[in-house]
Amino acid sequence: MSDPLGNLTRALHEEQADIDALAKMISGNSEAVKLVIDGLTFPVETFRYNCNRVIVKVAETAPQDVYPYWDHLGELLDSSNTYHRCSAINVLPHLIPADGGPKFSGIFAKYFSRLDDESVIPPCYVARNCPVIASHSPEFLPRIVKELLAIDATHHKPGRKDLIKADIILALDQLYERVENQSEVLRFVEAQLNCSSPKTRKAAKGFLQKHGVK
Repeated sequence: MSDPLGNLTRALHEEQADIDALAKMISGNSEAVKLVIDGLTFPVETFRYNCNRVIVKVAETAPQDVYPYWDHLGELLDSSNTYHRCSAINVLPHLIPADGGPKFSGIFAKYFSRLDDESVIPPCYVARNCPVIASHSPEFLPRIVKELLAIDATHHKPGRKDLIKADIILALDQLYERVENQSEVLRFVEAQLNCSSPKTRKAAKGFLQKHGVK
């Protein structure tokens, strides 16, 4: 007898899981979606990691399938587990089209508070997802840029801030043409030309060259 959920579970435990195929498999299947959502907090790393990748893929293409778990994902933003927080950070922006943005407005402050997370990983993911948020809800753009430019106000040590700024610059690069306070963004980026992170220095140089500042 066929056991679709059992097959899905076994596939998610594979280190070389076909994420695209699994995303197609669960799209439109509420039981399968729940299994993967539950897997976001599963203690086995390979299974949890694959669930994260699959649910992000489904959220990108079929946000309505994952939207019923919005509140659960919002709660994960406060999880004591870094990986759980990262899962929520990566999924929630893709769900905005399912309700047009009102719910994200309600968690905006909580979401961007992860820029001041105890770990360096969540802030990087927040930055990487900013273009997604802005593309779905352009009205958030001014607030997004303000939050990104305020990274120096966080508790992170200077070296960690410099690492996070690489992702911030890459996000600002995608947002720049729609940003009103471009001069402020340019000053922020120019200030990173001498920072401690080679990755961030490279990102800053590329940004300034691309946007006409040598």
